Amino acid sequence: MPNRHPKSIRRELLKILYARYTRDPLDMVGPQDLLEAGPFTREELIPNLFYLSDRGLVELMTDYKPPMVSGVRISPDGIDLIENEFEFNLRFPPTPDALEAGAVEVPILMERLVEEAEFSALDGEKRRMLLRDIQYLRDELARPVQRWRSEVIGSVVGWLEGYFNGDSSALPSLPKLKQRISESIR
Repeated sequence: MPNRHPKSIRRELLKILYARYTRDPLDMVGPQDLLEAGPFTREELIPNLFYLSDRGLVELMTDYKPPMVSGVRISPDGIDLIENEFEFNLRFPPTPDALEAGAVEVPILMERLVEEAEFSALDGEKRRMLLRDIQYLRDELARPVQRWRSEVIGSVVGWLEGYFNGDSSALPSLPKLKQRISESIR
């Protein structure tokens, strides 16, 4: 299956969860049900569910072994988004444009970057600062590609590199993320 744009995956997930909600508002959908209902792989499903959860569009029940999910349902904000067709199409377009399609790997690389930061050799306060800076970058990259601010992205990436004095082995996803961002901004 070719790499699909994360916004397309998220759109499909929200539609499936909305349909399940309208049938039974108390139903929590398991990951296996979602894998059977949509054309997703596990690698696509988990980071996109966590993204939707971080944005408050779905509610997750996590398993004892993170990052596995034991159940998910659409949140009230997710319902409102789907029911506002204009806003839904704006945030999760039916067909992403060429710029968006070029940035297809960025969300997956961001999730890897978070994992790498959490397991980095930094002490507690520095790690929290690093994770806040990564969240700042994540928020900037959550915008449509046309609205990415290259000067902000460049600054935040510089901050991230500064934690390890440019040692790319500490955050191995960062060089590839920088490359994908620069290819998308052109």
